[in-house]
Amino acid sequence: MSEKRFSSVTRPQGISKYDVALFIEKKGKTRWKDLIKEFVENKSRNHISRQKLSDYLKELCNEGLVDKTIDKTALMLRQVWRVYPIYIVPESRKKRIEEIKKRKRIYEFVDSASPEEIRTLDEEIRKVEEEKE
Repeated sequence: MSEKRFSSVTRPQGISKYDVALFIEKKGKTRWKDLIKEFVENKSRNHISRQKLSDYLKELCNEGLVDKTIDKTALMLRQVWRVYPIYIVPESRKKRIEEIKKRKRIYEFVDSASPEEIRTLDEEIRKVEEEKE
């Protein structure tokens, strides 16, 4: 096995549907154009297509993690403005979003950990597994 395979250099991870959900939760009310700017038109190596973003949103809505609704202010002024949908995370799903944040932080730590940190983490995992049994 080559040493490069287990190097401590992190490579950018792909964007998942949960990254989209975390962005929506952080921003509050989010419009399609905000999602396009953040995930499609950004200049970084990490970006996705519009179709992939749309698919992620459909999956998140089907899971119930994100709601697609209409801005009430825009609806009242619909003769002046055009009414576009907005995406929000319902209050009932905030706990699930916190779990996703925690898991993401753990995965990022493991991906960027030094060999000593990995060894320590492995020892702690073994202790927890032994206590379970």
